[in-house]
This record gives sequence, C-alpha cells and structure tokens, in this order.
Amino acid sequence: MSQSTPTQHEIDVYSGEYVLTGDKSKSWRKTFPKSKASDKSVWENACKFHDNPKVLSRIVELQAETAAKDADEFDLSVSELKAYLKRVIDAGLEEDDSGKRVGLSATNGAIAEWNRMNGNHASVKQEISVIDKTPEQRKSRIAELMSKCGVSK
Repeated sequence: MSQSTPTQHEIDVYSGEYVLTGDKSKSWRKTFPKSKASDKSVWENACKFHDNPKVLSRIVELQAETAAKDADEFDLSVSELKAYLKRVIDAGLEEDDSGKRVGLSATNGAIAEWNRMNGNHASVKQEISVIDKTPEQRKSRIAELMSKCGVSK
C-alpha cells in the first residue's frame, strides 16, 4: 500500500471502481484488498487517496471517456434528429399507386416531435413516463463503456 505515492495500477483500480460505484470506501477496499483496516480507517484512507491529484485526474479522465463513449453510441444531435424526422415526414407524405398516402401515422408523430423540438406545441399537461435505470443497470452500462475505452476492471 503506497498512499503517498500510489502506483499506476493502484490509481487505475481505484479510479475504475470509483467511476463505476461512486463509493470511496468500496473503491479503496478493492484497491487494497489485503488491508484489515476498520471501516473508519478505510474511510479516512479512501478520502486521502481520493484527494491525490493523480487519482483525481484519472477519475476525471475516465468519467470524460465514458461520457464521450456514451454520447457517441446513443446521442443524436438536434440536426441529425431533425434530418431523420424530415425523412419520416417525407416518406409518410408519399402516395402509393392508388393515390393513398402511406405511413401517415408515423408522419403525424414525426410532425408532433418536430413541433415540440421547435417549441411550437400546445401547452397541455402531458403524462411523461421515464424509464429509470436501476443502479445495477447503470453500473453495468458504465462498466461496458469503460471496457470499450480500454479500462479493465
């Protein structure tokens, strides 16, 4: 255990576990599994270790990497979303051989979303259901992103 001058391995283990769990004590225990320190000592050691500039720097770096990877995989820019909605709207306005418009319900939904994005919607109370990830799902997602960034746990 080298608290004052941690090794790169110790920094990586602690930082990876901290980004994954957000728990200083748990991260410290994972970094130093042979320690028989009491809970109070673990907390004190974890706080000191966490405040090391090299450790803080690595945590910030990992958080940025996982956030960037998450954004690359799942986020669409507003312009990309608008381009997609325009394609849906255009496709829904096309007519088949009999002159009937196909995909009109998709077009209506796309137009409604377009209007919401541009602030052109009626101010009515809407039910909004949000799918919250459980802590285990979020932990799993962060672990997946960290592995894609080349950080092994």
